[in-house]
Amino acid sequence: MTVHRCGVVDRAWFLLMLHSGLRTGEVRRMKLTEVDFERRQVRIEQSKGLKDRVVFLTTATIIAMHAYPEVRGPADALPKHFFIFRHSPLSTSYCYSRLQNYGECCGVVLTPHQLRHSCATQLLNAGVPVVSVQAILGHKWIDTTLGYARLYDGTLVADHYRAMNEGERQLELVERQPQDPPSPGELIALVDSLCSGTLNNSQASAVQSLRDGLLALARQEIA
Repeated sequence: MTVHRCGVVDRAWFLLMLHSGLRTGEVRRMKLTEVDFERRQVRIEQSKGLKDRVVFLTTATIIAMHAYPEVRGPADALPKHFFIFRHSPLSTSYCYSRLQNYGECCGVVLTPHQLRHSCATQLLNAGVPVVSVQAILGHKWIDTTLGYARLYDGTLVADHYRAMNEGERQLELVERQPQDPPSPGELIALVDSLCSGTLNNSQASAVQSLRDGLLALARQEIA
């Protein structure tokens, strides 16, 4: 039962950090009264001396957080913190040590900072304005938010290739898709349109020879 309880609580705060960009301190200090499932949001109170802010909850996070109270215990007999361990709020090292354990099981290095970093990167790559990401993560300076974005910015790459393809298309540098050759009938119609123009005797003779050859080719295909 203890292992199951830990798994339920860990999944909830893990998704809060990955999808909503919370800091470990914000996870540890979060109160039951600060969670609004109806509005799908959590109010973060005065973190790191900064202004209060509201973060939003994804469906996966809500499902995980809803599952936690079932193993948490009676609210009136426990601290008002949303997350507790052994009847007390989470310790300062809890999230870090739990992620270390999970990382060792998976053969990767995993830290709380990486989860928050990934949240910022996903938002930026999805096209969310950097000032909005700054507000969601609670950064005082926008340069801090930009520092969370990985060098490989999927949105930037997509914009680059879209612009290059459009430029090449306009300059007709993009290789055209192969098209089926015109049929003999279409070629004869094209030759007939040439005959309607002003041709000298030599040009008229050449066009007539071309038309006769196309007619012979059409008869061969029919035969």
